[in-house]
Amino acid sequence: MRTLVLTPGLPIRERLIRWRGLKNVTVADAFLHQGGTELAPMSTTSNLAVAVQYSLSPSSLILKLKTNSFMERGANLSWVSAFPAEAEVLFPPLTFLHPTGRTLTLEQVGFKVTVVEVEPKH
Repeated sequence: MRTLVLTPGLPIRERLIRWRGLKNVTVADAFLHQGGTELAPMSTTSNLAVAVQYSLSPSSLILKLKTNSFMERGANLSWVSAFPAEAEVLFPPLTFLHPTGRTLTLEQVGFKVTVVEVEPKH
C-alpha cells in the first residue's frame, strides 16, 4: 500500500520534469526504440544544472524524465539529503524508462551531449 502525501498547491495531474545525468555514456539504439529498466534505485533531480554537473564528460547523456501525475514522480529526498541543493528525487528499483522519441544531440570539440526524453513507469 502506498501512502499519498501531496504537496500543497500542486495539482495531482501537473506535468513535472526530472533530470538524470550520466557521465561517459552513449545511448543505445535499442534503448531509443524499446526503452529500458533501471535495476537499482534511480537518483534524479528537479534541477537541470545538477544533472549537467553530474554528466560532464566527453560523452554525456542526460535523461529528461517527463512525469504526468503524482504516481510517476518519485520521492523527494531533499529533506534528508546531505546536499539538499541538489534537489534529489529517487525512483524505485525496476523503474521502466519509456522513450518518447524526442532526442537532442549537441557536439563541440571534444564533447558530446545527448538529451533523451523518457516517461518513467513503475
